[in-house]
Amino acid sequence: MMAYPHTRRSVLAAVSMITLLSLTACGSERPSVADIKGQIAEMSGDTEVSDDQMNCLAKAYYDSDLSDEAVRFLVEAEDVTAISPEDLSKEDQAASKKLYEPLVKCLAPAE
Repeated sequence: MMAYPHTRRSVLAAVSMITLLSLTACGSERPSVADIKGQIAEMSGDTEVSDDQMNCLAKAYYDSDLSDEAVRFLVEAEDVTAISPEDLSKEDQAASKKLYEPLVKCLAPAE
């Protein structure tokens, strides 16, 4: 009977560790195109950004050279306009500069 509390604590500790590791693993993945699009839709508010444009923008971010952490940072931000270049690594700053043209193309009116 005395071993039960120790065994129970060990099991609880193991379950906690597995949960922590699985959350960490999930947190390290790149957000999906749908997740990115959701953030774009939320941040675009009343502006007229079409569904096709949002898909294009989301795919551009997803396919970019931005790190998974930077993309996740953008998706989880409450206000993306408050993010400054200093919030990103040097590599992500360079990758974000490469995104300018693809993002502008996404927002160009359809011909």
